[in-house]
Amino acid sequence: MAEAFLRLAEACERLPNRADLKALLTRCPQPPALTETLLRTALQRFPADPTLRRLYWSTCRANHPHAEVAAQIHAQLADIRDPAELRQVLEILAADPKTARPVGVIHHDAARGIVTGWAIDPKNPERPPRLQMTTNEFRLECVADNPSPLLAQAGFPDTHGAILVRLPQAPGGLRASFHDGSELIGSPLAIEPPFSPPAPSPKDPATQPVDVLVPVFKGTEATLECLDSLLRHRRDNRTQHQIVVLDDASPEPRLVQAIERLARQGRIQLVRRPVNLGFIRNMNRGMALHPECDVVWLNADTRVHGDWLDRLRAAAYQAEDIASVTPFTNNGELMSFPESRIANPMPSPQAHARLDRAARQSGLAPVELEVGCGFCFYIKRRALDAVGYLDEEALQRGYGEETDWCLRARRQGWRHLGATNLFVAHAGGHSFGPEKALRVYQNNSVLRRRYPDAERRFDVFVARDPLRPAREALQQLLAPQKRPAKTPSPARAPLASTRPLLPGRSWLIADRLEQPEIGERWLRLARHLARQQPAITLLLADDTPWEVQLLATDCVSRLPHVEGLDTRQTLELCGTTLALSLDASSPGATQLPHPLQIAQRHRLPLFAPETAGLDRFGAFGLHELRPYLPEESQA
Repeated sequence: MAEAFLRLAEACERLPNRADLKALLTRCPQPPALTETLLRTALQRFPADPTLRRLYWSTCRANHPHAEVAAQIHAQLADIRDPAELRQVLEILAADPKTARPVGVIHHDAARGIVTGWAIDPKNPERPPRLQMTTNEFRLECVADNPSPLLAQAGFPDTHGAILVRLPQAPGGLRASFHDGSELIGSPLAIEPPFSPPAPSPKDPATQPVDVLVPVFKGTEATLECLDSLLRHRRDNRTQHQIVVLDDASPEPRLVQAIERLARQGRIQLVRRPVNLGFIRNMNRGMALHPECDVVWLNADTRVHGDWLDRLRAAAYQAEDIASVTPFTNNGELMSFPESRIANPMPSPQAHARLDRAARQSGLAPVELEVGCGFCFYIKRRALDAVGYLDEEALQRGYGEETDWCLRARRQGWRHLGATNLFVAHAGGHSFGPEKALRVYQNNSVLRRRYPDAERRFDVFVARDPLRPAREALQQLLAPQKRPAKTPSPARAPLASTRPLLPGRSWLIADRLEQPEIGERWLRLARHLARQQPAITLLLADDTPWEVQLLATDCVSRLPHVEGLDTRQTLELCGTTLALSLDASSPGATQLPHPLQIAQRHRLPLFAPETAGLDRFGAFGLHELRPYLPEESQA
């Protein structure tokens, strides 16, 4: 199985768009936690692949308490559209008495004024479930007695299960529940009429204050830190602005109390939704509050510094055709620093201040982007009036809404800029699970249909990387502020003292292979090992001019990079028992030998020639491997 894992890992690396190879890799026996890690990572790339998704649920069911698995199912059930997967998760719920109850999903179709969805009782699937729908003004009882194609394809009766209810004109919150009191997924629903954008204002937005819109739901500490940074740096900005907190029915009492206190003090404007609208509907109604004002979306897990708004606004008004501006950040897709499209860690307040001051000092010109990023997103009102608001229908569950808006704007001749002279810190999600991955995939499918050329343009932009000079300039400005690195002293930590089971399936090459005699020595060893049965695989982790010749022996492989695993985990699953050095020279007293660094980094026992003197660090001698080495290597 170690050999199978290595070969499949190599195949996945060479053919990254093959979901079936990812599925096979997860089938190699390994610790359950790593299997799940591999599946979650694979689902980031292939979130709708049916084989991966069914494997994921089977793995979760085998390795987690039922309550945890049921919670994950309920979090994703509204987005599951594959009948086989739906059947699988409903069977998981029905297998435990605590969750073997009626289950369903509801949506509100504002354009048609109806509630749709599906419901089923896994214990009694032949009977249509009875539902109760309640608002402040009425109570309605109904039955899920319409045919549901999704449930029928999942193997349930084709006579009932679908929900189709036309509601009275009574906006507000609606709760939908079964007779046992359990609510359907999606309840409570916000029953809102279709969004109607306000008429354009005759006032010039350039002369009006800016609305800084902060959508709030969960995350008390992060939200209060964001608001504190806004209030603390308010006077640093000459641009008049109001801080508008859009509370989307937050369930956290301390957060609600804190923002209500700020509103009573007149420090913020507070809009509280009676029922959760979701990001898109909440933001649309926030942008419509003052039709004469430019707006900034600002995530509640961000932190601003200095005259951040002045710099954003200045970039936005450099030209008439600029629609939006996004600043540099640690975690913001194209505008991420120091690495683009990487979720870099949130800087401390002190580090953030240093980053923003350096960006301001740089005076770097804005760079045109393909699309902006919604963590901090300045939108000019003229562009919003021309392009329209966010799509509440096809993208109603969120993710990708700013991309859709940016691409619509670009079609009309508007441009988007990245402001490289300011830095907004953003915590964000460093990774996300199958729930968000599936929603991102479904919304991206909509975007691909609407904008078939957008993905190619984005890839060209990434390859060209016009932001690289700005990132490098900012790095240079920050470099003098870094403390000089101390020269590390040779590590005296002992190596693993337990002798591994020999020979194992693979050995890690611990030498640099820069000197011709060392490269030739490894080539002879590779040819010798290739003749043994079973052959031992040598794993090459570093670049070397000997790579082509070594790989040609069929006994050497590049150490594969496996998404979701660190190098140590990959080595373990490849059956790697030891690190090996063939360099007999004795290293200098002030320099930590490279073989020792490799062995310590990967927590592997090291085998090295006795003349190298590495036994004082705990290395084993080559005489231990005498049965497996050619005579010249032993000498």
